[in-house]
Formats: sequence, C-alpha cells, structure tokens
Amino acid sequence: MDKDEVEINHMKYLLKLDEKYSEKFQKKFSTPVLFRIAAFFSHTGDSWLWCGILFLIWIFSSGEQQKVLAFWGLSIAFTAFFIFFLKKVIHRSRPEGEWGMVYRKRDPHSFPSGHAVRAGLILMLAWKTFGMPYFLVFLIWAVLMIHSRVITGVHYLLDIYLGVIFGLLIGCILIGSQDWIYQSFPLLFDRSGWVYIF
Repeated sequence: MDKDEVEINHMKYLLKLDEKYSEKFQKKFSTPVLFRIAAFFSHTGDSWLWCGILFLIWIFSSGEQQKVLAFWGLSIAFTAFFIFFLKKVIHRSRPEGEWGMVYRKRDPHSFPSGHAVRAGLILMLAWKTFGMPYFLVFLIWAVLMIHSRVITGVHYLLDIYLGVIFGLLIGCILIGSQDWIYQSFPLLFDRSGWVYIF
C-alpha cells in the first residue's frame, strides 16, 4: 500500500468517525422541542438574512457606520459565494435527512459548513467592531447556531468546527486588509460619491 492509499484510508476512517459522532450528537438533542429551537437558530445564520438586515440598516446610515455596515455585508456576501464554490470542489455530501430541503436542493454539499464559516467571520467582525461585552452575544449565538446545523441533520461536526476556523481566518484576512479595501474600492463604502456618477 503506497503513501496515497494510506492517506485516503486515514481520511475515510476520519470521515466515518465524524459521521458516527455527528449522528450520536444529533440523537442526543432529538427531542421535538430542542429540534424546533435548533431549526430556528439554524436559519439565523442564513447569508440572505444577514445581508438583508445589514442592507436595511445601511440605507439609513451615514459616515463611519455606513462604511462598517457595507464592509460587513460585502464580507458576508463574498464569503458565501467563495464557500459555495469551494464546497463544489470538495464535494462531500450532506447527511441524509428531510429537514432543510431549501439547503439540500440549492447546495447538496456539506464541507465546510457555510453557516459555520459565516459564524467565524461574523465573530471576527464583531470583535473588531464592538469588542467586549457585546462580543459575548455574538459568541453565544455562534455556538448555538453552528450546533443547530448538526442537530437538524444538514451538517457533520467536522463541517462546523473546521468551518468556524476557516471563517476566523477569512475574517482575520479581511480585517487586516480593511484599510486597503476601503482605499481601493471607495464607491462601495461611501454613498456620497455616488452623486458624481448619477
């Protein structure tokens, strides 16, 4: 058995363990009440919801707040598209199940969890924007939301844990590039310049 075959076998073993413990985790929280709570929290991580709310607030904002809201919204939207295509490349199928057909039909791939990546990104943005103690609210939300994705059966544990780590890294990169992004694409962050276009 060559090195590549050994690595493939190790990966298959890891994925099997992930499936096993994800199923155990899901069954542990499979009561009707907990499932309904998980279903609610699962939707709170939807990209369209975050971008929609941020857009509505952005419309009535100005100055620095306007820039920050645009940065949040564009970061979330960019990350959602990037993860969607990354999942197609990795091509891990979602767990079988009936809940979350909107996710299953639009995106049948599981790894990494887009919701978990988004949670990691939002945690970094919240830390930069608000700091403590408001960051704790986002942290509690993130923990509940990413685990709801396993409870509702649309993701495995590795999908969410590695997804959060990936989201934190993306958040670090975007925040580290924030000044450069503002300078390179000023019209995306300052509506006052739009009057000269229209």
